[in-house]
Amino acid sequence: MGVDYNYIMSSRKITCLITGKSYTYSQDYYDKKVKDYVDEDNLKKYFITQKAKTYLNKGYSIQEIRNILNVNEDDLPSCDSPVLVELIEFHKIQASQTAKKISNTLNFATHKSDSEVTRFINNIKDYEQH
Repeated sequence: MGVDYNYIMSSRKITCLITGKSYTYSQDYYDKKVKDYVDEDNLKKYFITQKAKTYLNKGYSIQEIRNILNVNEDDLPSCDSPVLVELIEFHKIQASQTAKKISNTLNFATHKSDSEVTRFINNIKDYEQH
């Protein structure tokens, strides 16, 4: 019995529910994405493209993001669908955890560094908050 490569590739196919773009990643990169999203279910359910994530983090609505990226919305969930509300909530939680990790790193670094490095780190922290 041979290996079903079509099944293997399709099992690594993920689609952004904001843009509709689909990707099939190599096994190594797919595994990295799974870790980024905590587990495989979250990856398949909440995956969004980097562009969509950037606009979402800047406060754009789903509709604004779709307009900016010229997305054909025919096969995608409506902007107010529970699926997209859940997706946005997932990314807000992920972003706040990432910010917390960065903040903790900055706090450690500012206590253990010379004054020039401290100023540089504080500039980065101020930039990140704006």
